[in-house]
Amino acid sequence: MTDTSGNIPVEEELAVDIVDLTKTFGGLKAVDDVTIKVPRQRVHGILGPNGAGKTTVLNMISGFIRADSGRIDVFGEDVTRMAPFHIARRGVARTYQNIRLFPGLTVIETVIAGAYMQRRSTIAGAIFLSPTERKERKAVRARAAELLDMVGCTAPHSALAETLSYGDQRRVEIARALATDPRILLLDEPTAGMNDVESEQVGRLLVQLKDLGLTLILIEHNMRLVEEFCESVSVMNSGALLAEGPPTWCLEQDDVKEAYFGKRSDAARIATLRRVRRDPGGS
Repeated sequence: MTDTSGNIPVEEELAVDIVDLTKTFGGLKAVDDVTIKVPRQRVHGILGPNGAGKTTVLNMISGFIRADSGRIDVFGEDVTRMAPFHIARRGVARTYQNIRLFPGLTVIETVIAGAYMQRRSTIAGAIFLSPTERKERKAVRARAAELLDMVGCTAPHSALAETLSYGDQRRVEIARALATDPRILLLDEPTAGMNDVESEQVGRLLVQLKDLGLTLILIEHNMRLVEEFCESVSVMNSGALLAEGPPTWCLEQDDVKEAYFGKRSDAARIATLRRVRRDPGGS
């Protein structure tokens, strides 16, 4: 049995359920009545040309921007009006299109900073370095080292994170997000600035994380990576949902090709946004 709104099996638990989401900035509709359903433990891509509204969707899922209308559920709980830290505590972590690292922190310290929600020590214990605090710090540092190894960061742990190559800074940022112990990881262009080999490594990491139980939603312009590692995609253009389904099927649709490369008149392209194309075979 399939859900006619998105060709997702009804019995399959949804990690993220976005319904009729709209966001306007001034007179511009950045996101226009978008519905996206992402099952648990899936690698799902959000595609589209620049200005399509992709990052705005991630910002609303993570609580950094409030939707004007519509609803966002995370594992069945409405988070549409929640503050970012409440959403983070429900297992949503993210990385950013523009890398955001803490100036002056080393590689290992940057990842440790991401584990703040997992800390259980008291203020007094932290001040006086109680045995419990020492034990917890040791465990957190060991976990941070494991995550750096998992994401393929070979830079010295004592190096300042801001001095690393662009690719390694990306890896550190992903490791920091994983340190929050998320159930859902939102990634905004995780392979930006990476070569083909590095991008392939990120793709394999996504599959590894999925196999560990995570749900991954990523914005990505590397179509080879999308086709190889994403199980499903939602394609956006001018704030609206243009197509949804397996990546190969979506990328073959004329409307999607025209959104990326241009072909018909603008009026004809805008008209296509009023009818969402979905893979008839399901995703």
